[in-house]
Amino acid sequence: MKRAVTMAMLAKELGLSESAVSKALNDYPDIGPETKKLVREKAEELGYTPNILARNLAKKTSNFVGVVIRDINSIYGEMFKSLSAAAVQQGLNLILYDTGNDRTTERDCVRNLINTMAMGIVVVPVSEDIDRIRRMTRGRVPVVYLGSKVRDESVNFVSADGAAGTELAMQHLISQGHRKIVMLCDHKFSSSRSHKMAAYRAAMQSIGEEEHILSSDDTQGDLLRGGRELVQRLLASGERFTALYAVKDMLAIGAVGALEEAGIKVPEDVSVVGYDGIDAAALPQISLTCVSQPRAEMAEKVIDILRRHAEDPSLPPEHYLAMPELIVRRSTAAVSKN
Repeated sequence: MKRAVTMAMLAKELGLSESAVSKALNDYPDIGPETKKLVREKAEELGYTPNILARNLAKKTSNFVGVVIRDINSIYGEMFKSLSAAAVQQGLNLILYDTGNDRTTERDCVRNLINTMAMGIVVVPVSEDIDRIRRMTRGRVPVVYLGSKVRDESVNFVSADGAAGTELAMQHLISQGHRKIVMLCDHKFSSSRSHKMAAYRAAMQSIGEEEHILSSDDTQGDLLRGGRELVQRLLASGERFTALYAVKDMLAIGAVGALEEAGIKVPEDVSVVGYDGIDAAALPQISLTCVSQPRAEMAEKVIDILRRHAEDPSLPPEHYLAMPELIVRRSTAAVSKN
């Protein structure tokens, strides 16, 4: 096996001290550009690879950010591309962790990032209870919570405005003549759901109609199945409806599948609106009207906040609510006059 090239070997080859080589590789200002160029070229020629962990320990930080996502098969998994692009603009690298909606895994991922001296951590939390994460990271590494689960003003968070997004969805359906609008939720018991439900209720009250909210806590992360089962329950109830608003695009796609299996046409018989703006929603065979979260805007804000708090830990917490956008596709139409 070929022996790994060390910094000591690199310094000996160049006739420089290890300190000078280290400073050149880490772009210290007291090393001239010619020396830096010479060291880097020789390092590439010899195949020198820095010990990242050792360097982080020496610097007490790093240039990488950990991104801990509760489910990579979600809008936040798709948002990772935007986060990566924003990080590159700031000279940062990202490491992605998928917790699989497991709080123990989430805790272990955060602990690992702290131990490897991450510059900052982005967390899309499994639940609203972030006390364990807060205790682990306090005073050690800046954290930004991404998504609608955390609106605690004592921490940094970036989220789309779910209430405003729901208003957009409801205004769109109401403008098309819909009055019997059912809201589909994967679960009710969260602050993010409460914001959306309040906006839905206000819209229904504005047109003098009763609310109808269906929720399922037994999806186990399978939102497609959840959407199908909610629609099957709705159809079995015999209640009349002309439109569905789902708080997740995947719920909406599952709902469309159940409607079509029952011989109900979308949008001729029932209109459907989702929330998130996942890539699959734009596929021609799906063409889902949805409220889209502004990924690039949110990603840039997350990285900006992390950078500022890494440079100055004394800064107060920052909060940012992004305005979603309604994207109209083929899953909605004016209510039938028949």
